[in-house]
Amino acid sequence: MNGLYNNIYLEIIVKFIYFSILRQEIKMFQVNDGASIILASESTRRVDILRTLGISFSIIPPKIDEQRKKDEPPRDFVLRISHEKADKVGNHFPDNWVIGADTIVVLKGKILGKPKNEKDAYNMLKTLKGKWHKVFTGYCVLNISKNIAYRDVVETKVFVRDLTDEEIMRYIKTSEPLDKAGSYALQGKGGYMVKEIKGSYANVVGLPICEVTEALLSLGVLS
Repeated sequence: MNGLYNNIYLEIIVKFIYFSILRQEIKMFQVNDGASIILASESTRRVDILRTLGISFSIIPPKIDEQRKKDEPPRDFVLRISHEKADKVGNHFPDNWVIGADTIVVLKGKILGKPKNEKDAYNMLKTLKGKWHKVFTGYCVLNISKNIAYRDVVETKVFVRDLTDEEIMRYIKTSEPLDKAGSYALQGKGGYMVKEIKGSYANVVGLPICEVTEALLSLGVLS
């Protein structure tokens, strides 16, 4: 009987250790000693994407003027705005690594921002349907005290299927497109209208996580 109890006891211990390991969070990356990350954004989508790395970071939304300068090319625009967002927060936390990002939808050189109202959203989606357009996200990884500002722009091409007027109106009534650049959310209810993408999916959602991760690794922020 003692042998039976010993075997049962051993089995319980093994199972306890096994399930304890399963419950532990597996982290792909870790923030190196002395480094601290701040995401300069109020976008829940960017927060969710950055969280996939399993790292700790703070969230501090910046307040800046996001108006486009006259004749400013789309790439230059998102590059500048992402840097200004990071810089705004970085000036208050100079020893931290700050990530800023900005995403825009572009059709034939014209920037389609967030719609002003339902009519504006309707017109944008009517314009996008049945066509390819581009999504640009500028990002900046900045550390004021180290005088480092790593900046780049990622481009993704997106094709929107030929939507009917009824489909567009039905989607607008969900209210989802009213705070989205280009009046649609690829990761949300609007995903059904996107037939094909060429490039980074995460970039369309709001943060090109592959490129941002590569930047953080090359700068020695992550390992």
